[in-house]
Amino acid sequence: MAEKNPYLIYLRVIATIFVVLIHASTGFLNRIDTNAFDWNYANWINAATRCSVPIFVIISGTLLIPKDEDTWTFYRKRLPKIIYPFLFWSIIYLIYYFYRYTKFDQLSNEKIWSIIVDKLLHGANAHLWYLYMIIGAYLAIPFLRKILIHSTIREIEWFLVLWLLSSCFMSKPLYAYMPKFDLTFFSGYIGYLVLGYYFSIKTFKFSNRQIVWALTYLLMVAIAGFGTNLLNQNASKLNTFFYNYLFITTALAAAGLFLWVKESMQNLKVPNWVSITDKYSFGIYLAHIIPLNYFHPLIAKQVGTVWLIPLATICTIIASILITYILRKIPFGRYVSG
Repeated sequence: MAEKNPYLIYLRVIATIFVVLIHASTGFLNRIDTNAFDWNYANWINAATRCSVPIFVIISGTLLIPKDEDTWTFYRKRLPKIIYPFLFWSIIYLIYYFYRYTKFDQLSNEKIWSIIVDKLLHGANAHLWYLYMIIGAYLAIPFLRKILIHSTIREIEWFLVLWLLSSCFMSKPLYAYMPKFDLTFFSGYIGYLVLGYYFSIKTFKFSNRQIVWALTYLLMVAIAGFGTNLLNQNASKLNTFFYNYLFITTALAAAGLFLWVKESMQNLKVPNWVSITDKYSFGIYLAHIIPLNYFHPLIAKQVGTVWLIPLATICTIIASILITYILRKIPFGRYVSG
């Protein structure tokens, strides 16, 4: 299970593109009109791409849980690769926030300090929530590994079933319809780590596997797309129930797509543009909000929504690669670029 396995490269690139597509399209969803083309276009893009972050976490489980390392060695080798970029980009997005969204010279010192503290505690930009989550996941991996390597495949499957059930039992919109069982131990993004490890040791041997995994993904996308449309009929505030990263439909979509790509692309040659995108994928995730905020309105003046979202996504990814490349050429930049 080498990290350079082609199917993992393709999955990381797909998840990276999906993240940018989400952020390039979400703005159209806030103007709720379930009969409008723009809203439905953005809805289906989101339905198809909301498995992006789960895919990243599944990849982490696939690669990291099987590593035979003691806890301190694991932390020493892995956490700095997350924490240094986390600190650097938190500062960058703090500066960007003050520059773009405030009249800095009119803010009191107390107000500036309160904004800094709030954003460092909860995320200097909305997409940085991922770093807070993945740091916690990395802290758990050495302990999770000790459990999993002593578990049978059937026991891991039972864990995954309970994890999927927990996504329903612990969903706030379903609270009134679910028994109050405490499945906290089986809940959260830890389940995606377990799923990644499970995929690294489980061999599926039934026929037509590619078709089954593809249909699983497409069915979950259809449920999310149609479901979100129905939930937002005459809504005044966007209902994102089916977009939840931890809901069962998103988990099954992520699993279906992961296995579909694994079956289809594990022996494919990786083209240069895919290799480059994979190499800079973490940097793209960290940097992309800033170029997207400039490309999106600029391109919107030239083309309609059909072309706006993919073009803004492509331009943003290219710009983010350049930003990450330049940062890595600066002394110590490779430690913080992502």
